[in-house]
Amino acid sequence: MLVGLCRDASIVVRVAAVGALGDAAALRPDRAALDAFLAGPMHQLSDPETKIQEQVVSLIQQLLMERLKTYEPSEEDATPWLFLEGITRHKMRRHLQKACTLLVKASNCINHRLVDLLSTHLGVLDDDRDLQCLVLLTSVARHVEYSDIGFLLDYYYNLTERQGRDGRLLPLTVELLAAWECGLAPAERAALRQHLVARLASAADDGCRTACASLAAQLDPENLQWATELMQISERRALEGTDASEWLRAADVSLVAPAPPSPQLLRLFLAALANPPPEWSAESRGLCVAGAGRLCVRSRAAAAALAPPLAALLRDAAAPQCARLNALLALTDICTRYSCIVDPLLDAVCGCVARGAAAALRRAAVRALTRLLLAGYLRLRTPLYYRYCALLADEDHDVREPAEYYVSCCLTVDTIYHHFVDCVLYYNNQETEAISFDARQLIYDIMLQRMSLVQKLNVQCRLAREVLQHAADVCDEREELPPALHAALLDTITLLCGPRMKLPKKPEKGGDADIDDLQERVTTNIVSHKMKRTVAEELVPGVLRLYAHMRRRGGQLAAYLVRIATDLLNDYQHEIEELIENDEELVERVQQFQETIGLEASFGNARNLVTASAPPEPDTPRARKRPARALRAPKRRALNI
Repeated sequence: MLVGLCRDASIVVRVAAVGALGDAAALRPDRAALDAFLAGPMHQLSDPETKIQEQVVSLIQQLLMERLKTYEPSEEDATPWLFLEGITRHKMRRHLQKACTLLVKASNCINHRLVDLLSTHLGVLDDDRDLQCLVLLTSVARHVEYSDIGFLLDYYYNLTERQGRDGRLLPLTVELLAAWECGLAPAERAALRQHLVARLASAADDGCRTACASLAAQLDPENLQWATELMQISERRALEGTDASEWLRAADVSLVAPAPPSPQLLRLFLAALANPPPEWSAESRGLCVAGAGRLCVRSRAAAAALAPPLAALLRDAAAPQCARLNALLALTDICTRYSCIVDPLLDAVCGCVARGAAAALRRAAVRALTRLLLAGYLRLRTPLYYRYCALLADEDHDVREPAEYYVSCCLTVDTIYHHFVDCVLYYNNQETEAISFDARQLIYDIMLQRMSLVQKLNVQCRLAREVLQHAADVCDEREELPPALHAALLDTITLLCGPRMKLPKKPEKGGDADIDDLQERVTTNIVSHKMKRTVAEELVPGVLRLYAHMRRRGGQLAAYLVRIATDLLNDYQHEIEELIENDEELVERVQQFQETIGLEASFGNARNLVTASAPPEPDTPRARKRPARALRAPKRRALNI
């Protein structure tokens, strides 16, 4: 329950839930309590409220950073290692990286001493402890300039000599060496580069070939002849056979080779994507797609030629999942360099976030889309906007969280306001993917959280004009509402009755106030006045016209119409009386509605109901105007000299 309250709309509730889960993890640091912390507060590192982010960062500092000690077998605090074990088990390395970025701004706990402490644990116990150390070290490496990396170099050589180690250790070690390679002596740099080139020339693929090639080029950027030679050797082997691993090797090494890859290699990939060899397994097809993605990064011509077949593979539901995942990543890489190539093929990427797609593909697609949006390589246009915002109510947390972060923290409020009414109509369209009523309300709630009072008022006006009045016009022409309009009308009335759309009444007069309070009071006065006119001129007529058509059929929609009309008449009775006192037909409709639902008629009395038979009011007697004073010439005095 507390984990769910971490995402509550109320800031007070979120703060309390995060604090309770943090206290539980600190007082009883077992696996269940830390998993609850990772499932709830850890995801609030992307909360739109800064104070909640600071609260979570403070808890992470208490649970992890302050409890790390130098390795001693006799006594050890298990809390930080249980925390890191949960990070690796739930694949939350990106969350840890964000936490370290915020910790650097908030405190000085990320420094050389932390690296010294972790170096005493690396390579001492087992692969699990090594993995936890490397995950934390790679998260802090970009914030600490560390030069004494002899322990890391020894660990790398030891790791490559032993077989059967965890496959995740070597990529993290190479990444850490690339971040701190400035601390290597010239002899160490030459030996490490020679070792990396020898591993690249071997037939085995350790899963980090591109990282090793990049590190070897980084150690000696002036001498890259080895990369060209390795690429040409792999190209000859690829042209001679159908082994996809050699194709991938040639594409990997081409990323750092100064010479361009052969055009024959590009034609080889194009032919294999169009008609894969029948003897290829799913793994071979995945390797082929990964190699094609490397060539797309290398040249624009290759990207333009390979992007359409990659998009076609992404749309093919019968293709192997590994091949489709690699095609998605390849299109993402192309978009970061040549967005105009991917724009016409964006529907293939959008199809990956559909509810019927594989879970792994959906998670990868939403992460890729979010990264492209954050970096500015992609613009959130329709229909991508509707599909992306629909992920706010997705049941899969890994799919929902990136969309929540982008919509809550990065998407402009003007964009949300501009598309809000269109979202109501789109999500109720029968031609689009079905979304449940509760899911739609959750999406609307997240969007309304960031809107100002003026924007909420304008949304109410647009909903009244574009949905309520349109539905009333349709009812005048035909008996039944279309299903899509009926569902949109139900969503609209639910929104207008809900707490998110409640606008403030005119504030009470107070004493002295600062300029911010005065500005807020003036804004509230303007919004309150405009709200009165909207209620009297647009909402009330539309609701009464709809109820006149719907009351005979009954049902949920008629019940909601009664509810919203009753709320409007109760909340804005005096304003409605003032603004519709000359509209005899509307006053009569209000009276009929009150009589229908069993209320006493309170509108249209002798004071404010004007009829044709009523005698005119007598003119108010006025006093006679006083005549104007006569202008007299001033007396002139004689000048005595």
